[in-house]
Amino acid sequence: MRKRGIRLVAGLMAVTLCYCVAVAALFGADRARTAEGMDEVLYLPNEKLLTHFTGGLNSVIADLLWLNCIQYTAREHHGLRHFTWLEAMLTTSTRLDPYFTDVYRLGAIFLAALRADADASLNLIRTGMLHNPHSWHLPYEAAMVYLMNKREEPDARYLATRYLSMSIATGNAPGGIANLTAKLQDEFSLTEIEQDTWKEMLHSEDEFLRELAQRKLIEIDLRHVCRIMNEALGIFKSSRGRPAASLEELVTAGLLRAIPEDPLGGSFFLGSDGVAYNTTLLDDVVNRTLNPVINALDSYNQQHQAWPPDLETLVRTGFLKEIPKHPYPDQHWEYDPSTGHIQ
Repeated sequence: MRKRGIRLVAGLMAVTLCYCVAVAALFGADRARTAEGMDEVLYLPNEKLLTHFTGGLNSVIADLLWLNCIQYTAREHHGLRHFTWLEAMLTTSTRLDPYFTDVYRLGAIFLAALRADADASLNLIRTGMLHNPHSWHLPYEAAMVYLMNKREEPDARYLATRYLSMSIATGNAPGGIANLTAKLQDEFSLTEIEQDTWKEMLHSEDEFLRELAQRKLIEIDLRHVCRIMNEALGIFKSSRGRPAASLEELVTAGLLRAIPEDPLGGSFFLGSDGVAYNTTLLDDVVNRTLNPVINALDSYNQQHQAWPPDLETLVRTGFLKEIPKHPYPDQHWEYDPSTGHIQ
């Protein structure tokens, strides 16, 4: 009996040591920078190999990896916002424990809302649905991705309704999901649906998720203000026969009470195209637009051991489908081929 206890303790110590080495390598390498200018380097243990060292404690290791994934996501959210290794970390966690529904659900939100990778988000959700067919959360989150991140696609509403119906079909979804489906079918405002989603997350036990929800709700308000300003700009042009020279002119004309403040520290401005913008919203779009470009630059550098001479090379060599337009009016991407830096 005593020998068995010693073997058990030794086994647990081995598992703990293996995990500590893996996580240390994971985050030590994550912070490493190479002389060639690579953005980030990461060693993430292969989940199939890692399984052999968990001693049957796959779910425990998956829990710990998920906690580290949340920390990594929070750090990136307050840092460069590249989220380069987010998908790999989520994949490792879910393969260690394919029934860990929170990783699929929250990981999909991170991929869609922060990394702006709706396809990766949906792939993660669909994998989760195969292993967890009775979870109403996963098809619900898939519907949210179509409503919030793929809203411009022609079949987005249809697919969202389809996934919501799948959520209801599990028999576990709350009554509000049926109401949401009805809202969608009746062509109610998608903004209202998005607001409800983030408001629900305000009650999360995780501080980072509450912070993210608060920010997203403010962003919704900022978009609403921009719509009001653009409506006022249209009225001004129709009544005066000329476009407004500034947003302040809308206040003078009585079309706006005042130029509101941005709680997130940004500002509103009138673009050269006559459209009202908000810098907080545009800066977020800039970061999300840059992510696939940065990933393409890194992939090119890894394959060719050099940075491309220009961004067009990424398109010609198949690393990027197209060069995205800069979100700010009259601004263009600045790329340095000697460092691979783009802004």
